[in-house]
Amino acid sequence: MSLKQIFSQDKAIGALQKALAANKLAHAYIFAGPDGVGKFATATEWGKVLLCNDPIIEKISDGVFYDSCGQCQSCKVFEGAAHPDYHSVHKELRQYTKDGKGKTTPIDMPIDVIREFLIEKVADRPMMSKRAVYVICEAEKLNTSSQNALLKVLEEPPEYCFIILLCSKVKTLLATTLSRCQVVQFGPVDERRIIDKLTRMGLGSKEATYWARFSEQSIGSAISWAGLELQDTSCYKIKKELVSKLSKYKLSEAIEFAEWLSETGKKISKGWSEKEMEISKKDITRRTQKGFLRMMIAALDDAMKIKIALDQKLVNNDQVPEIKAISSKDDVEKLAGKIVKAYENTRWVDSNVNEKLIFEELLLNFAGSGIIIGPVV
Repeated sequence: MSLKQIFSQDKAIGALQKALAANKLAHAYIFAGPDGVGKFATATEWGKVLLCNDPIIEKISDGVFYDSCGQCQSCKVFEGAAHPDYHSVHKELRQYTKDGKGKTTPIDMPIDVIREFLIEKVADRPMMSKRAVYVICEAEKLNTSSQNALLKVLEEPPEYCFIILLCSKVKTLLATTLSRCQVVQFGPVDERRIIDKLTRMGLGSKEATYWARFSEQSIGSAISWAGLELQDTSCYKIKKELVSKLSKYKLSEAIEFAEWLSETGKKISKGWSEKEMEISKKDITRRTQKGFLRMMIAALDDAMKIKIALDQKLVNNDQVPEIKAISSKDDVEKLAGKIVKAYENTRWVDSNVNEKLIFEELLLNFAGSGIIIGPVV
């Protein structure tokens, strides 16, 4: 892959290109935007450009475009994921810290990961290139201690050092962190490009359209869900069964439905664990839970669009009869209330509320039982 192959982020990449051409690169950047829109891919390819020993410089209409050559020693080592001057910093590194052996991966980015894999390393001069690049993944999970520890490095990094924070929720960063970085904004990916990508992967048009809309224009999320291989089913078949169950759902089925969600979720999480072994199991479980909640929210949102005859694209355009059945059960106000409640349940996921409780409470609310169960952390 090269920088030119990044989907729909011309504005963000153009800002980086102009800064490099003018020799005005900042030493600390925040790549801000939703998950799965290309922040990590851009950081990776941009890092490859910065480390390249003989970058390609192409003239374009409004200046020049820098890309890695793919042929020098730096590029070849980079492609082998073993470049000594490129460092990906993520919370899963906790087990490799001095005191982290045997400890589980936390929700927040531990200060010892930042200290041992960034702060203590930035003084080391590059070994193969003229620069060193550090990419902090999920920077929204940096806690206050980790951010405070970073401040001096962000303010006065060595001249050869470039730090990129990938962040989906900029508001979680301290003002002192933001003031020391240049923000590059990444936007959602055009739905048509996601559908085109998924159909080229072999998906039918209905399935490709569903995942493009489900992902809220996140190409990474769409590919992850659509491309996950499960032993005896697929995420798309599971989604169709879920919407079908919602269309026929009765209060008496709440416990059984919640158990189905839990057991089906285990299949999906197992598939991701086998595919993405570097990601903690807790994070994968949370991704699955949020995915199910997103499927329910999309169904409710579609039902509300039908109820008010809103001329908008349905996420579940492949299951219109089922969505109409869901729509017929409630008025607009109740549908809106259920959507709000589902988003609240999504926040419970990050608070480590028991999975069974999350789904049971949501389904009781979905049936309009009036029973509200408070979260138990």
